[in-house]
Amino acid sequence: MKITIELEQKDFDAIHDVVLEALDIEPTQEQIQKLWDGLPEDIQGTAIQWGTSDTVFRDNLYEWLEKMKS
Repeated sequence: MKITIELEQKDFDAIHDVVLEALDIEPTQEQIQKLWDGLPEDIQGTAIQWGTSDTVFRDNLYEWLEKMKS
């Protein structure tokens, strides 16, 4: 079962920074929301448990983005 999570501004900011670093693009909030909705559940779970500013979440997101662009 997929649960919808509403991101707060601090979440958009944290994800924005990782996307910018990994992909060298300035994502909009709409793009970030779509990215969030498409993340694997384990990466979302880390963010839910520890927050989007957590190093483990940010590292996992970066690695996932790197894999997706390859």
